[in-house]
Parts: sequence; structure tokens; C-alpha cells
Amino acid sequence: MRIALGSESGVKKKALLRALSALGARAELVALAVPGAPAQPLSEAATEEGAAFRAWYAKKHGHAELGVGLEGGVDLDSGWLTMYAATTDGGRLALGRGPSVPLPEEVLAALRRGAELGPYLRERFGAEAAQKGAVWVFSGGAMTREEALAAAARLALGPFLGDRGGLGSP
Repeated sequence: MRIALGSESGVKKKALLRALSALGARAELVALAVPGAPAQPLSEAATEEGAAFRAWYAKKHGHAELGVGLEGGVDLDSGWLTMYAATTDGGRLALGRGPSVPLPEEVLAALRRGAELGPYLRERFGAEAAQKGAVWVFSGGAMTREEALAAAARLALGPFLGDRGGLGSP
């Protein structure tokens, strides 16, 4: 099976591979840059839409059985970091939402002023924080960005690759 990922991010590739492994699935993975994908979604809806956009794009342009989109964002209204995954076979779309954490007001204020989360984390907390992600920083190290994205990806892949033979599929 060939799966196209709508991103060239190393963290997103590792997250997808982790999710596939947890599901006992083997696949050839192709990673694609997605023109027009949001760099940093700033609402829950934009994060979900970004994951779906990436999945549809990957399916269409990756010449694969499945397209997958992974997206992390910040919902400025609620103050929560969000993670979404989407998987499509070209007809159906399944979504998964990953673990989330609330962000401190100082971080939200910086984002409202136009800062990007990755560079902000690097400047404020160091290179390890930027590499492991905001979920790692603000969960006390309980989970990395890769792990959170992998959790969302498992949920979005499950209806297509799970062991229930397609029962409960979208």
C-alpha cells in the first residue's frame, strides 16, 4: 500500500510511521509539500480544515491509496493547542483529534502579536523545546509533538486500516 502524507516535515513523517506501526500496517510513504497549506492555524476550525486540505491534496497528487494530513494549531479563542489528522481514500474522509493542552496567556499574547509558535519556543525555552513541541513544554514533558500527532493519525487511519474490517467507517 502507498500512503501520501501532505507534508515534508520530519516530525510529521515520524508521527505517521509511528501510527502505522501501532496499527500493524506497512506502507510505502511519500511526503509532499502542500502549497497553500496554513503555516500556523490559529483556530480549531482552521486546524481541522488544514489537516483535511493536506489529506485531499496528498491523495490527489501522491498517486497513493490513501492521503493523510497532519496539522497542529492554536485555538486563540479557547487558548488550547490542537492536533488534527485526516485520512482520505478519495471518497471518504476520516478525522482524528489528538491530545491538547492549554497555552499560557504569555504565549497566546505573543501569537496574537504575530509570533510563530516554533520560533517562540526556541527563543523562550531552547532548541529541545522547539524540537519536541509545545505539547511537550506545557504538559511537563508527558508527550512530544510527534506522539500527539501520531495519536491523532491513529484515529484518522483506523477506519481505513483498523482490524474491524471497515465496520464503523465514515
